[in-house]
Amino acid sequence: MLALAVMTVVSIVGRSTIGVSVEGDYELVEVGLGMAVFLFLPECYLKQGHVVVDLFTSHCRMVTIRRLEATSDLLFTLVSAVLVWRMSISGLEAYEYMEQSMILELPLWSVFAVGIVAMIVMGLCSLNNLYIYLFRRLVR
Repeated sequence: MLALAVMTVVSIVGRSTIGVSVEGDYELVEVGLGMAVFLFLPECYLKQGHVVVDLFTSHCRMVTIRRLEATSDLLFTLVSAVLVWRMSISGLEAYEYMEQSMILELPLWSVFAVGIVAMIVMGLCSLNNLYIYLFRRLVR
């Protein structure tokens, strides 16, 4: 993301001073940010960095909160599996039809590949958390 920010600054400064910008800067930012968002999802999940609104759960018992967390782990696993499935289909179609960006002609299937790998890792992380929750329940 830092490289994308530097490239954007160089492109804007070049465009406004000497009339030359980085060719395909919009495409690079679009593709780069798309990949970055997918790659940050598993890390954010592991660090419990997702937004949590505890308006209704602030007075709940710890058992209830743990059950809600387990439910969210299950939902994250299911959503990750569905996204991997659908993105795989879209990525294969992009590869078969040789879809590419307009200016730089970047192959778009590579963006899908990064997203699929990130969603697999995301699903494994949520499945791991669910396993830990269930294992704790069985041990007790």
